[in-house]
Amino acid sequence: MSDIYYGPLVVVVSYLIGAIPIGYLLVRRIKGVDIRDHGSGVIGATNVLRVLGTRWFVLTMFLDAVKGYVPTMAAWYLFHSHDMQVAAGIAAVLGHTFPVYIGFRGGRGVATAFGVYAALAMPLAVGMVAVGIFIVLALRYMSVMSMVTVPAGALVLLLLAVFHVSDDFTYSKTIFGAFATFFVLLTHIPNIKRLIRGTEPKIGESERQSVSAGRAHTT
Repeated sequence: MSDIYYGPLVVVVSYLIGAIPIGYLLVRRIKGVDIRDHGSGVIGATNVLRVLGTRWFVLTMFLDAVKGYVPTMAAWYLFHSHDMQVAAGIAAVLGHTFPVYIGFRGGRGVATAFGVYAALAMPLAVGMVAVGIFIVLALRYMSVMSMVTVPAGALVLLLLAVFHVSDDFTYSKTIFGAFATFFVLLTHIPNIKRLIRGTEPKIGESERQSVSAGRAHTT
């Protein structure tokens, strides 16, 4: 099967899988509201944590990661092409962030990117999860965890390709790392601004509390 003929199909199917709005569906089913009208206004796991609590946060995080893992692994098993894997992974992340099913208003793509990393290099993804958990426990900022682990994963993929650790680590995979890094940082620009102002909410803290804390810090 040729990448030229099947590439567009892989991209479309991967996008449609990535676009399944897990957080939106869970909140709509359990609380009967649109998650985008609450908290940060996105459908990702962190906002689900604010609206539904820890159990649903974990489930959303896992299922959002599956949306990246499944199409990326399927692309490998069907085509044995790292290029196809990368195309599938990028499409899945874009699907999560711009889901066609709910008007293209989705999440920031972090958990889905983790799923893609897992399909590209499982040991790397395990390491990223471990680092992410440490950052969250130490700092209680989900945004910082996202902005550190995703670029770190990209750097590791690049080093593995440069030093040619194995034939499995090609420069094709570094394309996904570069995309994920740029995309995650781009979608976290509001978080970066709030971190600078000292108003970024920590886990378990409402946005109103974080704004009050920021004002107290600057007075």
